Amino acid sequence: MLQFYFIIAQTVNAFLEALMLLILVRVLITFFTDEESPALNFCSAVTEPVVAPVRGLLSRIPALEDSPIDFSFVATSLIIMIVQMALPY
Repeated sequence: MLQFYFIIAQTVNAFLEALMLLILVRVLITFFTDEESPALNFCSAVTEPVVAPVRGLLSRIPALEDSPIDFSFVATSLIIMIVQMALPY
């Protein structure tokens, strides 16, 4: 039974690592280009369901309302890292 939990934890960890990589690629693509690309469309389609709720929560913070920087990617990355640390190895 312990092996089953280990396999599940490693699978979730691999998924979260891939999600972190796609978030990083999305940020870098939007930072270096203004054009829509297939890579950006793919990264947005995969990461937006995770980033959007965090963006909604951060929009309720008055200090971040008028900020030109979108902190939702940073906050989402931190949440993913916390979840990864909570997984058993």
